[in-house]
Amino acid sequence: MIDIDDISRANVSEADIPLSVADPDASARFYTGLLGRRPVRAGPDHAVFLLAPGRTLSLWRGRGATQVDLRMPAPAAVDELHIDWWDRGARILLPPMDMDCGHGFVAGDPDGNQLRVYAAA
Repeated sequence: MIDIDDISRANVSEADIPLSVADPDASARFYTGLLGRRPVRAGPDHAVFLLAPGRTLSLWRGRGATQVDLRMPAPAAVDELHIDWWDRGARILLPPMDMDCGHGFVAGDPDGNQLRVYAAA
């Protein structure tokens, strides 16, 4: 099983990953199950998960789907995370495969946000 710290070390272009969600409470439950941790802050219009020091995932009430790219250190980490997220009930939109960016997969959350996990070729 992949550790949340592996996701925390994934290369993401921003320290805060903001996602628009229809129901922050329902989305927080989804991400709690996916990440294996609870939000550090939550309110009627938002929930914030601490992924690593200085890196957060913020769920805000709103509209509009986003794609987040999570770069993993190796293809094996991508495959391991795919299995972990599948077991946790994530909706897999594209199974692990070789893509232009490298080896990766795409998962979706209940609000249509896409999480592309990949290891560069």
